Amino acid sequence: MTIEPFRALFFAARGPELGRRLLLRAPADVDRRELARREPLHALFLLGANDPDWALSRWRDKGALIEKEAPAFYVLESHPSPGSPPARFLICALGPDSGAVELEETGPRPVRAPLEPIPALAPDDGEALSGLLVEATADHAPELETQAGSLALRLWSLPPGRLARRIARTLKGARVRPLGPLPEGGRCLAAIVSLSDPGIAIRPVHRGITGVQTFRADRFLTLVGGYARISELPAPLSTASGIELARSRLASAGAEHHAVLLVLPGGEGRILRFRQRLSEAQIRAAPKDPTLRSFDLALLNTTVLRTVLGLDAPEAPGHPQVVPVDSLEELVEKVRSGELQAGFGLNPPPRWELRAVMEAGARLPPRSLRLEPLPPAGLLFMAPLAEG
Repeated sequence: MTIEPFRALFFAARGPELGRRLLLRAPADVDRRELARREPLHALFLLGANDPDWALSRWRDKGALIEKEAPAFYVLESHPSPGSPPARFLICALGPDSGAVELEETGPRPVRAPLEPIPALAPDDGEALSGLLVEATADHAPELETQAGSLALRLWSLPPGRLARRIARTLKGARVRPLGPLPEGGRCLAAIVSLSDPGIAIRPVHRGITGVQTFRADRFLTLVGGYARISELPAPLSTASGIELARSRLASAGAEHHAVLLVLPGGEGRILRFRQRLSEAQIRAAPKDPTLRSFDLALLNTTVLRTVLGLDAPEAPGHPQVVPVDSLEELVEKVRSGELQAGFGLNPPPRWELRAVMEAGARLPPRSLRLEPLPPAGLLFMAPLAEG
């Protein structure tokens, strides 16, 4: 993998004005008319450009963006709340001959290179990368500081030099995994974070089903009993406390077995504990790679969605009957409202499992996970046609 410095563009604004121009949520959640009235130079309007290079050049020519003269790496520190550890990202360019293998993850926002960095995980054995990023921020004033929503952000520039070379050597040959599709050809921005970074939370992406003509709760429970042990929940999922209790029960079950939470209409729920000695003969669609056969989402796809429900390629992005859902609360609400027939809540994948998948060179199912926090869109951009 080629990790390169790049020439950056920044908003000329600083402080609170800069924070108001950054995008933290999905564009669909934003009132564009109200935003255009309040912040006409918001990053969202660059993300929506048909020609990002032209839009960046135009905003630069208007003085809204300033361009750095020399290429550099950047270190971003994102602090969600006081008292919690910050997440540290290396903001860099991935070269066109990058050997990265995609996790095929899309994340909460569509990524438009060169407009925002594609998040990427690095295995970081021995926490070498983490240590170097801490070293890069020690005893140096940040390039900028701002607050975006609940995130306190600080950014340091790291020009070519000994420390930058050490970081590049550390990442050379590492199985860094972008959490999004890479653009074809050319360079793109990446925000690389250590898998061991204590400031990063790994969240699961749950699944719901819709339009499955053969699905009936009673019949499904009978069939799935051949592959999983079924446990009742002590409280319905119709209240916040019930959802929290279900999340706790799912975590407890997941500590000893692979398990998912079945969400049914009317606030009903069940814990499904997969049987430990399921053979490949029983599950013909089981992944060939052993690191994936023990991954909760892979088991859900192959055992429940393929084998029990008979859905074809449930892991395919944009599947008409399988819907990724970011939060358990949203999953329960969509089942309650009838938008989904049923849902399957997942535990976050353990970091050791992610490391095993990365080291094996295997691909996770699309939309397996999401990271919190992510770098906000608009903090910096790659200058159009810039040569590193």
